[in-house]
Order: sequence, then structure tokens, then C-alpha cells
Amino acid sequence: MSRKGGLGGQGMNALIKSADKEIRKAAEEAEKNGVLEIDVSLIDVNPDQPRKVFNEEEIQGLAESIKENGLINPITLREKDGKYQIISGERRFRAFKFLNRDKVPALVLQNIADSKMLELTLVENIQRADLNAIEIARSYKKLIYDLNIKQEELALRVGKSRSTIANSMRILDLSENIQNLILESKITEGHARAILSLSNENEREEFAKEIIENGYSVRECERIVKERKNNTSKETSENQDEIKKDNKKDPNIKQLENDLEKIFSTKVNVIDKNGKEGKIVIEYYSSDDLSRIMDMLEKLYEKENGVKPTLEY
Repeated sequence: MSRKGGLGGQGMNALIKSADKEIRKAAEEAEKNGVLEIDVSLIDVNPDQPRKVFNEEEIQGLAESIKENGLINPITLREKDGKYQIISGERRFRAFKFLNRDKVPALVLQNIADSKMLELTLVENIQRADLNAIEIARSYKKLIYDLNIKQEELALRVGKSRSTIANSMRILDLSENIQNLILESKITEGHARAILSLSNENEREEFAKEIIENGYSVRECERIVKERKNNTSKETSENQDEIKKDNKKDPNIKQLENDLEKIFSTKVNVIDKNGKEGKIVIEYYSSDDLSRIMDMLEKLYEKENGVKPTLEY
């Protein structure tokens, strides 16, 4: 292990400003010690790593960049029992292994308890923008459960507002299938928030497929969701108006509707204008449904008149 010049970064700055004294002290010491060259063979991955999906092509691309330009941001480690565990920078670590490098530049935190690891990893990765929305939300949820704290306290620990925490965790209300689409970068966090505006689970699933198939932008998704909600509201309003009108109908007309609905096995609306004239509306919901109704009408006509009619539709 050898020392290099000091390098900080947003992630380390966030740890230095942490509300947790243990984390803050360890981060300050790591900053003073500067960047160290650590043997790759002594480094273990973090079991609490929020990132679960690593794209091999991205790792190889990062490796090529490191080969050409060097490593801009060192990885962050904690020392444990003579070895090291990754706090943040697993992609960079994997890239170094891909290049068969013996050592990797790192900032090393010491005297950090196991119980602090997820919090450390989350803060570092959030500041470096290394995690996607699902990974962050799941980490928030795990921290709240593991530490038995509320969103307000978590917000203080990770340097975010309580509303940011709450809004982030809302994404976990989506089905696992849609969450996986975010993890796989097939849809974005913005798409996910638009999908959340739909209350029906089947609608959400179908809309997620539409987004991928049609390549909708987030703005297009928001517009489509707004239109659908407006249409639903309009349909609800129309249905309520229909119910009100139905409640005012003459009991004899309502009984006639019920009798006709039993005959045709579908919704029938009798509109009486003045007790002498009106119209009968028979609803159908598919071409097969229409054919069934027309066959019934043809048979009724034939039974009444003795001849089979020719009905065109």
C-alpha cells in the first residue's frame, strides 16, 4: 500500500458533513491521509451494495477510459480485519480488475462499524450519482427498517429533504416488473412518476409497455396520462348524469328496460319523450355481440311475419 496526493469529491465531502460523529471523524481522517494505492487482492465487494445490476459493456468502456485518462475519482473503502471493503466505486474496481491492474487508488475509512456501511455506501453513491432511482429508493427503505428511524431522521443522515425521501420511495409502489424496467434503464425515473399517476395496476403495466414500444419521452407520457385521466373523469361524470336521469324514469319504463335486457342479454335504454314516442337503444360490445343481437331480431321478425328479413349492418 502506498500514498498518493489527496483527492476528495462530492461523496467524501458529504461524509465529512455527516450528522453521524463516527462517520464524520473517519471521513476527515481519510481525507487527511489522502489517496492510497491498495492491492486489488485485498479488496472485497460490499454485501450491502445498493447497485445490483452491473452492465459488462459499461465496465469495459470505463476500463478503456481509465486506461487512456487514468482514474479521476478514487474508490472509497473501509478497512476491516487487515482487508478492505468497498463503500463506493465498485464499477471502477471492476474496471481495474478487467485491466488486470494490481493496485487501485482509494480513500480509506477506518474504525467504521458494520451497521454504518449501508448508510456510508448510500451517501457516497447518491452524491456521485452512481445509483438509479430504484436502487436509491430500496436503500432508503432498508435504512429506515434496519435503523428503525423515520423519514425525517433519514433525511438528515443522507443530506436530503424529507419530501425528497418520500417522493423517492413512492416509486416502490410500482410493481416489481416496472421496477425492473427502471433497473435495466428501459424507462427512466421521470417515466416512472408518470406511470404512478395511473391508479390501476393493469393500466400501469400496459402503459409501461407502450412507453418502451413507442419510445415516449417523459413529457409525452405526462401529456398522455393527463388526457386519460381527463377522459376517465368525463366518463365518470357522464355515468353519474345517466344514473341521475335513470333515477327519474317512470317505473314502468324502467321495468320495460329490465325485461328487454333479459331478452337481449345486454344493456337497453328506453328513452321516452312524451309518453307517446321515443326510442330504444340496444348496446353491443363487439362484432360478435352485434351479430348475436341481429340474429335474435331476425328470428323475432320471422316468427311474427312468417318471412325471413334481410338485415344489412
